[in-house]
Amino acid sequence: MEKLFYPDSIGIYGLSSKVENIPRLILENLIRWGYGGRIFGIHPSGEELHVNGIKMYRRVEELPDVPDLVVALIPARFVPSVIEECGKAGVSWMAIPSGGFNEFGEEGKKLAELAVANARKYGVRFMGPNALTVANTANGLCIPFVPSYSPPQGGFSLITQSGGVGLMLWNLMSDENVGLAKFASIGNKLDVDEVEILEYFGRDPETRVIGMYLESIPRGRELIEAASRINKPVIILKANTSEAGRRAAMSHTAALSNNDSIVSSGFERAGIIRIYNYADFISVAKAFEMPPMMGNRIMVMSPAGGFTVMMADFCEKNGFEFADPGQEFYDGLQKFSNAGVIKFSNPLDMGDIYDIDMYKHIFFSVMHNEEVDGAIFVSQWPHMPRGDDVFYRMFHTDLSNEAIGSILSSGKPMGTCLFGLSKTISMIKQSLNMPIFNTPEEMITALRRQRDFYAHKSRCGNEIRIPAGVDHRAAESWIQERNGEIGEDALELLGLYGIPTAPSSVAVTAEEAVNAAGKLGYPVVMKVISPDALHKSDAGGVIIGINNKIETIDAFNAIRENLSHYNGKARFDGVRIMQMAGDGYDMFIGGNYDESFGPVAFFGLGGIYIEVFRDVQNILCPSCREEIMEKLKCLKSHAILQGTRGRSAGNIPAYVDLIERVSHLLARFPQIREMDLNPVRVLSDGSGVVVLDARIRIEQ
Repeated sequence: MEKLFYPDSIGIYGLSSKVENIPRLILENLIRWGYGGRIFGIHPSGEELHVNGIKMYRRVEELPDVPDLVVALIPARFVPSVIEECGKAGVSWMAIPSGGFNEFGEEGKKLAELAVANARKYGVRFMGPNALTVANTANGLCIPFVPSYSPPQGGFSLITQSGGVGLMLWNLMSDENVGLAKFASIGNKLDVDEVEILEYFGRDPETRVIGMYLESIPRGRELIEAASRINKPVIILKANTSEAGRRAAMSHTAALSNNDSIVSSGFERAGIIRIYNYADFISVAKAFEMPPMMGNRIMVMSPAGGFTVMMADFCEKNGFEFADPGQEFYDGLQKFSNAGVIKFSNPLDMGDIYDIDMYKHIFFSVMHNEEVDGAIFVSQWPHMPRGDDVFYRMFHTDLSNEAIGSILSSGKPMGTCLFGLSKTISMIKQSLNMPIFNTPEEMITALRRQRDFYAHKSRCGNEIRIPAGVDHRAAESWIQERNGEIGEDALELLGLYGIPTAPSSVAVTAEEAVNAAGKLGYPVVMKVISPDALHKSDAGGVIIGINNKIETIDAFNAIRENLSHYNGKARFDGVRIMQMAGDGYDMFIGGNYDESFGPVAFFGLGGIYIEVFRDVQNILCPSCREEIMEKLKCLKSHAILQGTRGRSAGNIPAYVDLIERVSHLLARFPQIREMDLNPVRVLSDGSGVVVLDARIRIEQ
């Protein structure tokens, strides 16, 4: 991977001096950016001796040295043969910007398959196709074919599935004085994908913050694991989340969509910062140019009282606490109050402090106060008449040295937002080595994301352990003997994983049902057993509150008759008699196998209205109790489980334990493609939790 970003020599395939020749623009970018390595031109026609002083060759094998990287911007139909040519010549790395592959119909898919096959045959690695490929500000490498100036050099590296999205961000970065380290446009990612580049950027000493624009995540589990190992902020804008987005993506980079809620859960586990606004790449990158905010106590400051009010609202919405620097701090400010009409507090309205030198003292005192974890400041640099009045000094005094000094000395972040004419603010941004935010909203949101990232890293040591009372071997034998959809029998499998189920028995006749009910003890529940009625309630296949022999016989006959009305061809395999569970709260636990992220468990409000309320959270499997509990608190039904309107609280730890066991079951046996445990009764007497019904689908 190092030679992809730091090649000592580059071959440009298809280079020509013709005005319409696109590879020539790649050469001009390399010269413009200051690339210092050796460059070879390659064109099969052999019509030209040189292009812009670059010597031309007909074939790769004719080059005096094997280049570290060959760029092939040629029609798609020629790419497979050029990969073969490069492979035979010993080339290890290629960049393929050409389009017309798997994003372009069946013929393109065949070309893509042939390109990959030839690359595998000769050990050639490549970026693309349908990509702008790579750039590196450290060595002047610029393979994108769009004529470009280099953005400022810095610590932000970008991985993007869309080259255009990446190039547009370059301009925004230059405007906001956010420096670029490396750029990777992966396009159709037939070979090198986002996971490999992420791992490389994670090791790259010049990369401090990693941004990613993705339309599909085919290796979701690997992406999450890679991001978890990296001790750098990873910011992802995941597009292709709507039906319209999916249609556009299929014609753009052949992207397949992912389940967006699963994507979010995976990102949360890894501490990935998910953004939904393109400009947030910049604001979040700015936040990480400041020291980490290692607590939640913030100081809000502005000479404009209205902004302190607005910022207070934003801070509260983002979960910040307002720091209390102490009465001594406020008493000290009172001496410099001009009219004494403002009561100092946090948020701090500085509009009555006319001595601008006092601002410097405020910055220092706030940032070095032990009760403050970070601060934000909003002011302006307005277009106003030059003068010696207090307001000109208030708004046109450069406080950057004091602000930067206080940040560096305290090791805490202080976000700054300035308003003014755009050209003036742009000049200020370019002249300072501290981030200037555009709005209070983006500043506070970015600082919250920075805070959450460091908080996640500090607590991410939750160990995933296999729960006690799990019989893997017996469960494996049970699963190996079955295939397809399984109803009530799945309760047996759950028992092997220590998952509590209600005592039950199977009966195929009314007489057997009476005997089973008598042994279990009334009252009981009766449920139909039929492969053609997995949703039992829809088939009239569930009767509760059966209290005696007569009611048992009537229930058996009614269920059999209901099944016949539901589906005249349905197979009747008997009924399951189940001990009636105590009062409680009906939740559910489900699971499926996601092709990108692997086994996933879902849980939330259950019962017959599960699809109506959709109060659901999910976790990647396996999981731990701490992660499950955090997700559980996000459910609206969590408040119900805690007890409402005089009802006792359910046994929440027992429900968490059950979810944990299911997560290990799904992780251990990916043959379980679907699971539905509904309802799961969380008992209100605090005695525990019990699974009342189950359905799974196994694919061997």
